[in-house]
Amino acid sequence: MELSIGVLEDDALTRVALTDALKSHGFKVPISCASAADFIAKATKAPLDAVLLDLHLGEGPTGIDVAHHLRERSSILGIVFLTSFEDPRLLTPGIRGLPRGVRYVTKHSVDTFEMLEAEIAESIRASKEIAAQVGSQFSRMTDGQMETLRLIAEGLSNQEIARRRFVTEKTVEATISRILKQLSIDPQSGVNVRVLLTKFYYSGRGIDFSPGTKSAS
Repeated sequence: MELSIGVLEDDALTRVALTDALKSHGFKVPISCASAADFIAKATKAPLDAVLLDLHLGEGPTGIDVAHHLRERSSILGIVFLTSFEDPRLLTPGIRGLPRGVRYVTKHSVDTFEMLEAEIAESIRASKEIAAQVGSQFSRMTDGQMETLRLIAEGLSNQEIARRRFVTEKTVEATISRILKQLSIDPQSGVNVRVLLTKFYYSGRGIDFSPGTKSAS
C-alpha cells in the first residue's frame, strides 16, 4: 500500500531532500511545508498515514505543538520527529511532552533511508496499537461513567459532579470505584487517582496530559 506522508521542516534543503527521498521510495508526499501554520492548514484537508516533523521551527509553535494538534485529530496517525536535538527539553525549558505513540529520531542517527522507513512504519503500528487498547477500555464504559470521567478531567469535585449529573455524591463515588476497577487502578496504592483518570481521559483524545498543562483544559 502506498503510504501518504506529510513533511514539516523549516530548512529548505533538508525538506526537499526528505520529500524527494520519500517519493523515490514509493511514498506519496501531499504536504511538504516550512511553517507550522501552513502544515496544520493543509493537514486538515489531506489524508495522511504519517508525518515527519522537525522539532525547532523558528519563532512560534514547535513541532511538538503541531504533533499535539495532529494527535487530537487522529489517534492512529504515525508521528516521527526527525531533529538535531538529542532531547526535546534542550529546545526550551518546560516544553510539552510528546504525544503517545510518537517516534523521536535524531538526524545524525539515520544512516540509511531504510532506517527512516522503519521508524515511520513503527510510528503507525504503535499509534494504532495504543488507540486500540485505549478504545477497548472506553468501549466498556457506560454513558454515566464516561460523563463522570469527563467531569473529573475538567477538575470538578465529587460534589460538583453530583450536582451536574443530578445524582448523589454516593452515586458518584460508586461510579468512580467501578471505573477504577475496570482500569485496574488500586485507590489504596497511594497514587492520585484523579490525576490518573484525567490522564486516561485525555489519552482517549490523543493528548499526553500532565498536571498543569493548558492542552488538557
